[in-house]
Amino acid sequence: MNWKKTFAVVRREYVERIRTKTFWIGTLVFPLLFFGFIAFQIVLAHRSGGERKLAVVDVGGHLYAPLSAELAAEESEQIKNANVRRPHWVLESRPVQGDLARTKEALRKEVLAKKINGYLILDPQQLKKDQAEYYSTTVSDMVSMTQLERALNHIRIRETIAARGMPADLAADLEKRIDLKAFKVTAQGTAEEKGAGIVAALIFFFLMYSTFFMYGYQVMRGVIEEKSNRIVEVIIASVRPTELMLGKIIGIGLVGLTQYAAWSLIAMNLSLPAVVTAMASTDMGVPHIPLSMIGFFILYFLLGYFLYASIYTAIAAPFNTDQEAQQLALIPMFMILAGIMVYPSIMNNPSGPIAVVFSLLPFTAPLTMFLRTALSEVPVWQILSSVALLVATIFGMAWFAGRIYRIGILMYGKRPTIPEIVRWIRYSPGKTAQPESAQAT
Repeated sequence: MNWKKTFAVVRREYVERIRTKTFWIGTLVFPLLFFGFIAFQIVLAHRSGGERKLAVVDVGGHLYAPLSAELAAEESEQIKNANVRRPHWVLESRPVQGDLARTKEALRKEVLAKKINGYLILDPQQLKKDQAEYYSTTVSDMVSMTQLERALNHIRIRETIAARGMPADLAADLEKRIDLKAFKVTAQGTAEEKGAGIVAALIFFFLMYSTFFMYGYQVMRGVIEEKSNRIVEVIIASVRPTELMLGKIIGIGLVGLTQYAAWSLIAMNLSLPAVVTAMASTDMGVPHIPLSMIGFFILYFLLGYFLYASIYTAIAAPFNTDQEAQQLALIPMFMILAGIMVYPSIMNNPSGPIAVVFSLLPFTAPLTMFLRTALSEVPVWQILSSVALLVATIFGMAWFAGRIYRIGILMYGKRPTIPEIVRWIRYSPGKTAQPESAQAT
């Protein structure tokens, strides 16, 4: 192995890619759009609400006033605490006109004419069954519906207490809820864990997921492009196939790390302060990202990248077009997706058997073990085992990819079969027969 030639390939891959417009557009525009989108969503949730015009048909005649007071008190409390804004309710009391069915039909026409946003039917017969009816053009606004439901339940509690002759202030005590604070136990002690830290871990998690797809696929495309343009015939005259393979993998990996470094600088100086400020005003709080999370992210990012880059290289070497390689490219895709599929189980039980097994399997370990380290205290032996298995698998896949790459890189013409690829792997110069060339004449 001539490392000088390998690093020459690394330099070529790196320089060529960072000079492209696509690299700079993705590097500069993507983080601005991404963090801008997050900040916009947080601010939108913080300031969301708007006005909701609701007609209330209080058949019993005693719920409209307390409902108006309940919604007004909740809105006042939200403004006082600068919490996430809920809808501003404008209630209109409507009498029953003729019968209830005719009243509903008249209100339905008002909704369609956009005079009101919806109407609420408070029928004593339905209330005895613990039910109330809400009508609107959309019933997907769960925030509004939950708010109305909560207000009606509060009123029901106070009415029940009053009907049974209990003190009126008992309702306020019954409506109080326990605020459960979560503390993460580590070897260094305990620390309060808020939702923002988990969100940061999930962002890193899905960043790794997209990276393995994106840059692994770029390695595959780079090999196929060089074959299709016959550039490799010139390069291979002075560089061995294995040196070329490693150079491409390292070079494209450095491009990815450069892009991440640029994104981090942009995030720290532009978008992230706005996101942090917006999150600080919510119940999630300011995100806390420990150094250990960053360290594990870098470790498993590098291990996962080299693993999947080797797999994509092995897939690309025998083929001449993207279309030919598409079917086999599904194999690493499903391996990566396997780590995504189990992440809900890991979130619920980071130390459970599913989490442990998938964090030790080399093809899912980069994603699942990182997530486990961010969520809980993982035994050291499990971390060391996952790293050792990943390193061994990377070397094994690199050897496997190199065996295919050294012959497949110069094969053109017909699409190779699986038996032919197996012969390429088994081929040893001077010991076994040279594989038949598939080069087109």
